[in-house]
Amino acid sequence: MDLEGIARKLYPDIEEIRKKLLEEITFYKGADYPLRDKLINSIIIEIKNSLEAEKVKEILRYPKTGIKAGEAGLGSRGVGDHLIHEKLLQLSNLKGFEDARVKEGIVVSVDGIHSRLAYFPFLAGFHATRAALRDIMVKGARPLGVIIDIHLSDDSDIGMLFDFEAGVMSVTDYLGIQILAGSTLRIGGDMVIGERISGGIAAVGVLDKKYFSRDNIREGMEIVMTEGNGGGTITTTAIYNAYYDVIDETINLKDLETCKMVNEELWQEIESMTDVTNGGIRATSTEIPKGLSLEISVKKFKALINPKVLKMLEELQIDPLGLSIDSILIFTYSGEKVAKELQKKGIRADVIGRVGKADRPLIDLDTGEALDMKFRESPYTPIKKVIGNYSPYSLNDLKKRFDEAFALANNKKERVLKTLKGS
Repeated sequence: MDLEGIARKLYPDIEEIRKKLLEEITFYKGADYPLRDKLINSIIIEIKNSLEAEKVKEILRYPKTGIKAGEAGLGSRGVGDHLIHEKLLQLSNLKGFEDARVKEGIVVSVDGIHSRLAYFPFLAGFHATRAALRDIMVKGARPLGVIIDIHLSDDSDIGMLFDFEAGVMSVTDYLGIQILAGSTLRIGGDMVIGERISGGIAAVGVLDKKYFSRDNIREGMEIVMTEGNGGGTITTTAIYNAYYDVIDETINLKDLETCKMVNEELWQEIESMTDVTNGGIRATSTEIPKGLSLEISVKKFKALINPKVLKMLEELQIDPLGLSIDSILIFTYSGEKVAKELQKKGIRADVIGRVGKADRPLIDLDTGEALDMKFRESPYTPIKKVIGNYSPYSLNDLKKRFDEAFALANNKKERVLKTLKGS
């Protein structure tokens, strides 16, 4: 519960702030919490001062789009999120979408904890670590270690922290790498009460041989896909839809084993590599070089999904093309050879299609149907199905407002940079 957010929203109605904060603090801390009244008074003082500071100091004000994160699809791995990330790439002076980027032989990535695994710290740590390491390994990197950033709400049990770290180390110990650094904080300090955790994992690796950039993808390449057993998204789907046996299917590291084997033994046969994660293959197809398309057999794609995972998705009527299944996609001119070598290592793999040229990024070879990315990823929990897969705003409206906010933020950056340089 964000006490600061409540007070800011209700200000300047001081009595209403007192009433609401009293209710929330009592709920989590108990009616006999000795600091309750002093805490409420302090919150009111801080909010008054911070709101006044926004009026006085321009640097504290952010550009308002009038669009909330949920309405924009932020983090929901669809068209809305794609638009936002295009602007972030522009602000960062980066070109193209990539799993991880390389600088002077060092490859880095970061992945956040799946928000719906906040009450299941071990799984949150396991899957975030696995995802971050996979992002550098699909680019050809040999992993060196990870960096932890973990935040607990004020009422979180400290056992959650240890459980999370155990999840992280289940992956790092398996690979024989270390935790290189970390940060452990509370969410919002004293202002956020409750038990939720948040944060992320960064992975660091070195490039020994070849960087498997998405920019290397060319028309005519074959697409090899490995088995998808699911990660954080599939685990979340299983928990909140009562398919508890599916959770066990996600506790494996075949995706990392695939990357390791490719990087050590097959790298000369490979041109590019990525994973089927955020937004599924619908989203992946929009993040390759413009003008190219993924032409795949949807039947072969589904056949490579873990049978228990696929059964759950079909019974829940969740589109498997639009969410993370944690398969590896390999782009090569030697598809059959690569697939057979993976199979020899006990990794299920097959050639599912090829890279083509088309106006639509994803084509089903079985039917000829174009498979577009939706506004959000496939709704995979009961609450996501209620929210739906649409936005109250048109794409043109989103683009216009994002552009306006981007311009203001970029101008602020340039002004501050000019001041820092003393010119």
